[in-house]
Amino acid sequence: MSKLLNQYKELKKKDSNKIYLFRIGIFYNILNEDAKIVSNTIGLKLTDLSPEIIKCGFPVSKLDKYTSLLKDHNLEFEVVSTSPHQTTPYDSIIKKILEIDLNNTTCKEAFDILYNIQQKLKSIQ
Repeated sequence: MSKLLNQYKELKKKDSNKIYLFRIGIFYNILNEDAKIVSNTIGLKLTDLSPEIIKCGFPVSKLDKYTSLLKDHNLEFEVVSTSPHQTTPYDSIIKKILEIDLNNTTCKEAFDILYNIQQKLKSIQ
């Protein structure tokens, strides 16, 4: 998160009026002052990650909804792509699901796959 915070600070130096949306895994995160503005304007819940980081966010699948809301409230924003090498604990699970050949998977294999995914998710939380 410190790299993201540094990137946020650099972007704010260039244009402090923009709201920056950072894609992190399957979510877009909005940090610090931007998060406070977005929370007050469109009602996203704030979360304190540390004494120096406050965030709010939404799922990647809702990007169109939230960018429309930001536009409706005349908030200038930019979607920031993060490093393609930045991974989350969920990436390996998503990759595993995408690799499943459903046409050639037995019921037992499907159960084993779901069980292993469940165990990975439990260890992440």
